[in-house]
Amino acid sequence: MRFTLLAAFAALTLVFSSALESKAQMRDYNTMVGITAGTNIGGTVKQFISDQGAVDLLVYRRWKGWVAAVLYEHHMDIREVRGLEWYFGGGAHYGMWKDGKGEPPWVDKIDQDYNAYGIDAVIGLEYNINRSSFYVGLYWKPAYNFTDFTKLWEDEAAFTLRYAL
Repeated sequence: MRFTLLAAFAALTLVFSSALESKAQMRDYNTMVGITAGTNIGGTVKQFISDQGAVDLLVYRRWKGWVAAVLYEHHMDIREVRGLEWYFGGGAHYGMWKDGKGEPPWVDKIDQDYNAYGIDAVIGLEYNINRSSFYVGLYWKPAYNFTDFTKLWEDEAAFTLRYAL
């Protein structure tokens, strides 16, 4: 498990460092940080790697456990409303619940550590508030787990509040 976390951290470091060096960026900002709240509550860091492409790291609490997701998102303007974009994409997640502390819905009583990992899809809207550095958003992120006991999470939806650095 430590090797998996180390490999994921190394991959994220490479993606973010190469994105910082990218000269093709057309936005006034490259990085956004913020909070997410809905069926989960946590934090988000979004790094644009091209004019329309972004890598989004979500770390959040759900069912008294922790989940981390890395997503690629393709952004497109909605021309009728200035500052409004929609995006879609996908990625992967890893979650963990500790013995006696978590309450995942797929078990009656947690008497051991649980881990879940799988793939995610995401679709959402993001709106720039009055051309400022603040953005509000809404996303839906269904996920499929490769572990036997959890399978499909189709209920994950949240609001975001982000600040562009």
